[in-house]
Parts: sequence; C-alpha cells; structure tokens
Amino acid sequence: MNEFERALRHAPQLIRSHHIHREHHGAGLNGWLAIRATAVLSSMWFFWFCVALDGVELALGNPGSWSIVVWVTYVSQTVIQLLALPLLGAGQRLISAAQDARAEADHETLTALHVINQHQVEILEELRKRG
Repeated sequence: MNEFERALRHAPQLIRSHHIHREHHGAGLNGWLAIRATAVLSSMWFFWFCVALDGVELALGNPGSWSIVVWVTYVSQTVIQLLALPLLGAGQRLISAAQDARAEADHETLTALHVINQHQVEILEELRKRG
C-alpha cells in the first residue's frame, strides 16, 4: 500500500491528556498513585489548605523576634514550597484542560476536512473513470 492509499484509509482520532497519562504511567499502582497525588496536590483546595497551615504557623510563632535568617527560611520553605507549588500545579491543570479543549476543536476541524477530502477523491475517481 502506497502513502496515498494509506492516507485515504486514515481515520482521525482524538487523543486527550488522560489517554497520554494512561499510556505513559501505566495502569499499575505507581501510575494510579502518581495521577491521584497530582490531582490532589495540584488543586486549589490543597492550596487554600496550605495557606491556612501557613497562617497557623505564622500565628503560633513569634515573628517579631525572628532574625533575617529565620525570615528567609520561612519564606523559602513556607511561601515558595508550601504555597507556590500547589498553585503552579493547579495552573498547569487548567492549562492542560485548555489544551484538551483546543485538541478537541482541532480534531473536529480535521475530521471534517478529512471527510471533505475523501469526498473530493471520490469525485475525482468518478471523473477519471468517465475520462
């Protein structure tokens, strides 16, 4: 079968991020755990939980007596690690959902073009036969 015949038989398919996750992470325990942990740790609920935890830590400490080293440690360990990372993960999940939506729209467009092209090939075949 040549390249043109292969192209005529091509059936467009929609591949979304959850298909890729399943393919790359497998269906085993490690894959399941990685996907679930990412879903929980990359949620806005987890971010707000971390904000509350940060507030409790700040309230229980005595920030007035902290040295510059303690402040730098607090900011790097609490603000950057505890707050920024879940927020970035939640943003990545939103970006992934937007990419899935674009992929679905592109898939519909390409499928329509594929059908149109197949119809054009059928017309050309008929014209060639009459020829």
